[in-house]
Amino acid sequence: MDFTFEELNLNAWPSIQTMVYEGWILRMANGYTKRSNSIIPLYSYKDGDIPLKIEYCENLYRKNNLPVIFKLMECEDHKNIDHVLEQSDYEKIDITSVQVCGSIKRNSNNLTGIVESNNFSSEWKKCLYECNEINELDTMETIETLLENIKFDVVSVHKKENGVLIGCGYGVIEKGFIGLFDINVKKDFRGKGYGNEIVQTILNNANKQGIMKAYLSVVDNNTVAKKLYDKLGFKEIYKYWYRKKL
Repeated sequence: MDFTFEELNLNAWPSIQTMVYEGWILRMANGYTKRSNSIIPLYSYKDGDIPLKIEYCENLYRKNNLPVIFKLMECEDHKNIDHVLEQSDYEKIDITSVQVCGSIKRNSNNLTGIVESNNFSSEWKKCLYECNEINELDTMETIETLLENIKFDVVSVHKKENGVLIGCGYGVIEKGFIGLFDINVKKDFRGKGYGNEIVQTILNNANKQGIMKAYLSVVDNNTVAKKLYDKLGFKEIYKYWYRKKL
C-alpha cells in the first residue's frame, strides 16, 4: 500500500512526541485525539513479532498513562495485526474514509463573515475550543503545542456572524496537496451551510496558490459531511480505523 496520505496526515496533525519502533510509529500528545496518541504500523514488520511488539507498545503507553490505541489501514499489510488485536480484546472503533479530490474548483460565491489567515490566531483557537466545548487549560495548552508543531504552510478559516464565532477549520499544504482538518461548526448553527463555506474558503485559498488537489478524512457514519465532500468532487481511496483495548 502507498502510505503517502498517511504521511501527509502525520505532518498535518502532529503529536508532541513521536517514536519509531521497528517500523511502527508511536505518537503521544497528552491523550488529546486518537490521531496524536496512537500506534501506527506504517512500515515493514515481521508477522511473528506482532504479539511482542503489541506488548511493547502496551507497556510504553500504560507507563505514560495513555490508552493503548492502534490505527490500522484497509490493506493487506495490516490484516494480521488487526486479527491479533481483535483476538486480544481490542475494539474496532471510528471507521474513517480517506478521500481525495484531484481537481479543486474555485467557488466564486461572495461569502460573508469569513476570516482567513496563514496562521492560527487567538480568535481562531477560541472558536476551535468553543466548537469542541474545550474548557480545560491543560488541553488548550496541548492543542497550542500541536498547532505550533505544524511546519508546513497553513490556511486557517473561521466564520463569524454578528460578532458570534460559528465555526472553523484549517488546511495544510504539502507536496502539491492541501489537507482539510478540524472542520467544526457549533451545534446550534449546523445544517445551514456554514461548514461548506469554511471548506470552500480553504479550497479557494489553495486554488489561488496553484494547489489543485486536496485530501481529507471523514468518519464513515458522518453522512452529512460525506454528502458535502461528494458534491465537491472527493472520492474515497481507502478506509482506516482504530483498535482500542477494552
